[in-house]
Amino acid sequence: MDIVKLDGRTFTSKEVLHQALKKQLDFPSFYGETADALWDCLTGFIGLPITIEWEFFESTQKMLGPYADLILKTFQDAQNEMPGKFYIVVK
Repeated sequence: MDIVKLDGRTFTSKEVLHQALKKQLDFPSFYGETADALWDCLTGFIGLPITIEWEFFESTQKMLGPYADLILKTFQDAQNEMPGKFYIVVK
């Protein structure tokens, strides 16, 4: 199982967050950098099984506010959609 670590201290904007997700999760070049596009890639374009560890999530919340919660919910929805194959861990 792959483990991808996200450093929430570096996500100073939505754009930076999505660029990091695209790079670290090897999303296709047409990734739209939105929560909906994230869902599409999580459920169709990544290798499974995978665990995503979002470190310093509180730092992301401070910088991005409710948008951080939206992205976390997208990860949680993917976890619920793919039990045993996709995990999100918040640290």
